[in-house]
Formats: sequence, structure tokens, C-alpha cells
Amino acid sequence: MIEHTPWRGQNYESGIGGQRIAVVGYSHHRGPSQSDCEDFTEDVVRCVIEGQQERESFFGPIRGYFGYDDNATFWNRVLFFNFLPDCIGVTDQRYETGSPSQIVQGKRRFLRIIQEEAGEARILLGTNFPKFSWGTYAAGKHTVMAFGLRHPQFANSQLMQLAVRDILTMRA
Repeated sequence: MIEHTPWRGQNYESGIGGQRIAVVGYSHHRGPSQSDCEDFTEDVVRCVIEGQQERESFFGPIRGYFGYDDNATFWNRVLFFNFLPDCIGVTDQRYETGSPSQIVQGKRRFLRIIQEEAGEARILLGTNFPKFSWGTYAAGKHTVMAFGLRHPQFANSQLMQLAVRDILTMRA
């Protein structure tokens, strides 16, 4: 099975407001003429940064939730990967959930990427965001906070911006 290499922005260590941020999507889909490969995620983010991405239903809104107008500045400050390790399929399959083997590999992938060593806790983000949850993972000598937000397609951008602002003020 192919596994996409995560995008690691050149300024990831500096992060946003001094915090290293990982944006985790669910899956990539590809066009009929595209092939799946290890560099798929990195290639997609490069296209976003260079303004070659055709659709802006994911990358543009997420950038905006953090208050950035410029793709290069934002995406070069974050780590980005998808839960599923490879493409879910071609464009008409983009809303699929992934095969059982992709999901198993995705769980391993997520934990490996954040260097999981201990358990997690999941609680709701707060009364202003009743459907968003978060949890923590012990990853070596540090704690990783993970937030479950909705996909930006059809999301209320003002609500998402407020949620991201609240998240950025939290400390593990």
C-alpha cells in the first residue's frame, strides 16, 4: 500500500503563535488521469501554494480560519496529512469512508505521526462549539492536543474562525 508523505512546511517548527500545528484531513481523492504516489500530499500542497489548485473547498477555508490570506505563509507553517494513508479513489469517490484496510492503516499512521505513547481523552470543545471535540495524546515528552472540527466544505466560516481562535488560546 502506498502511504502519502505528510507535508511539513519549511516554517513548521516556528508554527503559528509559537505553537506547532498539524492539520489532519480525512482523505485525498484524485482525478482519473492522476496516479497515486508517496509524494501525493506534498504535490497537492505545492499546487495550493502556487495557486494551481482548482477547487478551494478545503485548503482555502482552513487557511482563512487561522486568519491568513496567503497560502504560502500559512501552509509553510503547518504539518498537513490525511488520516487515510493513500487516495480514497477518483473524484466521484471523494465522499467514501475508506476501505477497512485503509482505516486500520490510518489509525496506525495517525498515532505514528504524532508519536503516540499513551492514552487519549476526548471532551467537547465548549458550549459555543457543541459538536466539536478534542483530546490529548502523550507523545514522548510532550502532549499533543487534537481537535475534531468539521470539514470546511459547507461549514460556517465565522464559526470555524471562532473555534480556531479559542483553540489557539488553549494549552495542554
